[in-house]
Amino acid sequence: MKIQSKILSAVVLSICSHAAFSIPFTFEGRSLGMGGASVATADLATAAWANPAMLTRQRPNDDFSLLIGVGAFVRDDDDLISDIDDFQAADSRRKTAQATGDVSGEAAAALDMANIIAGIDGKDMAVDASGVAAVGMAFDKFAMALSVRADAIAAGTVTNLSQTPAQVVDPNFNTLNLEGVIATEFGVSFAKKFRFYNKRVSLGIKPKLVDLQAFVYRDAILNSNSLGDVFDDGKKSDLGTFTSFDLGAAVELTDSLRLGLNIRNLLTDEFDLGGTKLNFDTSTRIGLAYHNRMMTLAVDYDLTENKPLLANPVFDDLKTQYLAVGAEFNAFSFAQLRVGARKNLASGISSGAKDTALTAGIGFWLGFNLDVAAIFTNNSVGGFVQTGFRF
Repeated sequence: MKIQSKILSAVVLSICSHAAFSIPFTFEGRSLGMGGASVATADLATAAWANPAMLTRQRPNDDFSLLIGVGAFVRDDDDLISDIDDFQAADSRRKTAQATGDVSGEAAAALDMANIIAGIDGKDMAVDASGVAAVGMAFDKFAMALSVRADAIAAGTVTNLSQTPAQVVDPNFNTLNLEGVIATEFGVSFAKKFRFYNKRVSLGIKPKLVDLQAFVYRDAILNSNSLGDVFDDGKKSDLGTFTSFDLGAAVELTDSLRLGLNIRNLLTDEFDLGGTKLNFDTSTRIGLAYHNRMMTLAVDYDLTENKPLLANPVFDDLKTQYLAVGAEFNAFSFAQLRVGARKNLASGISSGAKDTALTAGIGFWLGFNLDVAAIFTNNSVGGFVQTGFRF
């Protein structure tokens, strides 16, 4: 069994087993197809996560919407998974040579293991999985939405690296660190529109309750040979819940140009996880969109660097600060074609994490909505599918 299934699948399955559904925060199918841009383009179905103020920007004659979606994203910017797989394959060759008395073969395999470890420092991998559901309703004076979202976030890296040939086969070195968090969010969003200095303005708020669970596994990569190791030796914990709220705003600069702002987690909190702190911090994103009957063009930018929702500081280099651009084109009266790109501008990240991610998606109206989107770079891939209806 390859390390991909032994490690990544184990983490995802172990944390997803605690939720009714379980990928990156704020994304859903439509926005992912547009590079992740959503702050100034969301509608009644998606505003609960992108920008609560956009609840008032529903399509004409749409007063009700239902959305259900799932997706996943795997990121291995520096090929850590392949390195661990190669290390374990070399260890298998070493053990075979040792059992047959092949001294030179044993030494060659140990040297291969040492060379792999020499290039593994600072590498990490990450996987996200998400499930979303929302009901949006528009009334004469305001709009609202009920939403639930579960995000399973996991990452792995290797620490305490061996420095000598003897240490490369010592289980006290080359420790595999896996950490996962599942955050289940229940929110109620409200938005109202009005005129201010002859501009159409919308303001929105989303009070929310977030339930947190965590999974931690640490062992030498020499010993991580099965799913059972991860399940049996990993530590699962219920971190509890916290309450916070998001704020959103949207301003119609012209009939075709809209500016949006979303501030998440105005109330912050932290949780102890084995001596390290898991922090829910405030994050802010701004967006600008141009729209007409045929197309929508959008750009979003994170005003702050966002740390991953993981407690171990070895994963701090997974932080993000995205610049996202996207476009949606109306095809006939029942389909939308979407393309986009996303760039991580955070400081102190690996060169692989700086690669521009390309996205594409398509949406259909067949009496119900069907949206499919994909995102990919040289070392990562993900997708989202969602359905629903509106009237």
